[in-house]
Amino acid sequence: MDDAPTATDAATPESVFSVDDDLATLWVKAYQGEVSGEMLFGRLAQRAEEPDRRHKLEVLRDLESRTRGALVPAMERNGLPTDPDPEVERDAATLADAAASLPWSDLLAAFEPITTQFIALYRRIGELAGDEDQMVAGLLVDHEVALREFARRELSGRAQDSLSMITALAHMG
Repeated sequence: MDDAPTATDAATPESVFSVDDDLATLWVKAYQGEVSGEMLFGRLAQRAEEPDRRHKLEVLRDLESRTRGALVPAMERNGLPTDPDPEVERDAATLADAAASLPWSDLLAAFEPITTQFIALYRRIGELAGDEDQMVAGLLVDHEVALREFARRELSGRAQDSLSMITALAHMG
C-alpha cells in the first residue's frame, strides 16, 4: 500500500502534533512544515497555467521559504537540524502533483483545516519556548493566519487583496 499523501488528504489532515511532544519535536515539525509548504507551493506554481494564480503560488512559496529561514536561528539555538527531510520533500511533491489537478476553490478549501492545525502547533511552541524564541513563535502564528486569510479572501471573491496580509508581514519586506 502506498502511504504517500493524496489531494484528499489535504482536506482531512491528522493532527500535526501531540500535546505530549517536547519543544524540540515541535520545532522540527514546524521547520519541516515550512519545507513542505515551500515545496508544495513551488511545485504548484510551476504547474499553474493562469499567470495570476502562478504569481500567488510563488508568493506563498516565498512566504514558506522566508519563514523557514526565520526559524533557523531558533533551530540552531536549540541544537536542532535545519536540513530538509527528503521524505517531507518527496511527500510534498507527491501532494502537489495530486493537488495540481484540483479546481482552485477545492485547493483553497484545504487551507482552513491545515492552517488551523499549524496555528495550534505554533501557539504551542510559543507556550513552551523561552523568551529568546517568542518572536519566532509569533512570526509562525502570524504567517499561518495570513495563509488562512489568503484562502478565505480568494474563496469569498476578494482575489484582488488576497495577498495583502502576507505581503504586510515583517519578514516579507
